[in-house]
Amino acid sequence: MIEQPIGQNDSKVVNVLIFIFPIVIISLQVAGDIILFILAMMGIFTSISQKLSPFVIKEIKVFSYLTIGYFTAVCLSVVFSGQADELAHYIPRDLYFLFAPFIALTLYKTEINIKFLIVGAKVSLLVLGAIIIVQISSEIPPLDRPSGVINPNVFGNLSVSLFFIALVFFQEKSFKYKIFSSLSLLSGFFIIVVSGSRGAWLSFMFLLAAYSYFSYKKRAKLHIRFKIIIVLIVAFALSIANSSQLIHDRISIANTEISKWASGDISPTSVGQRMVMYKKAIDNIEDVPFFGHGLRYSNIALFKNDSSAISKLAAEYNHLHNAYLTNYYNGGIPLLGALLLLLFIPLRIFLKANRLKREDPVFISGALLTLGYVSYGMVNILLGDTYMNGFYTFYLAILMVLHAKSIKAR
Repeated sequence: MIEQPIGQNDSKVVNVLIFIFPIVIISLQVAGDIILFILAMMGIFTSISQKLSPFVIKEIKVFSYLTIGYFTAVCLSVVFSGQADELAHYIPRDLYFLFAPFIALTLYKTEINIKFLIVGAKVSLLVLGAIIIVQISSEIPPLDRPSGVINPNVFGNLSVSLFFIALVFFQEKSFKYKIFSSLSLLSGFFIIVVSGSRGAWLSFMFLLAAYSYFSYKKRAKLHIRFKIIIVLIVAFALSIANSSQLIHDRISIANTEISKWASGDISPTSVGQRMVMYKKAIDNIEDVPFFGHGLRYSNIALFKNDSSAISKLAAEYNHLHNAYLTNYYNGGIPLLGALLLLLFIPLRIFLKANRLKREDPVFISGALLTLGYVSYGMVNILLGDTYMNGFYTFYLAILMVLHAKSIKAR
């Protein structure tokens, strides 16, 4: 059967949703879920009415298998661990990956207007900046780590991803547009710093280095002025880091707590708990069953027989502050493998495309999205949070669809 695009009015609706999604995903609870649900339902309707499967369409087949594979691995980790009763409680936050192939099908059948994607991300950074300013000024006493409606670490991570989407698609247009783009980036940088997430700040610096590399390769034959601009951006970020009292305080606390832990002090500090989790997990890595201990059971399995104060606190968490260790303990080799495939196969696809066409911002943005998530998982939860799941599903789907259409048009 010949594939047909969805109607023009439906394409307008999808593009509006593409614009709205980044604005609401981390500023309004449930709003992002509703948008993803609408996109999924449109995809299911298209699949049924046109007798199409996202698993056979070349352009979205890889994405579809990766996401459904991850969802299947999550289910297996529950079923084979003997904790099947937990499936109904925790699985809803992973439903994004079950419906992801149909979200991709909707986007694939749509004439995507990339302006909606770009402007939506930039408006989102301005809106989030305004929300943070209001929180800082209205709370009595002031919040230590304002972060809208979600966890500060998740807020910081997603703000980093939005920042680099806006940066990659900066584009040299009119003076007014440059001002708008610059203000959105300044707002993004402000909220990343104010969130106080050490992990987000490290990821920001890592992605800034990656972006500088892509930009250097992209502009290698052009005027040296662009290279100077990149150096100035890096210098500005480092100067802010050096002058920000909040960053200084957070880093100083981390250094102090690491020193205490290294000297044998196992008091229940934030960094101390992380170090205890990492060491305990690595020391017992060979004892993990093939399908793991069950979803959200990593800490219970590790610390159930440990009576120390810090271990009792560690056992109350449902993750190990490292996505790779957590997935391995929760779901064994299948879940860890599914996570790594979901991160590194798209990364490889975007890097390969970037080598063929250095100037295409879609490929750079896709690579930075996946690299960002790789870095977030080193010190925090990754695909176990509703907002992190929804954000990655949406942007990976749309960037892989744009990638496929760009390659197909060549």
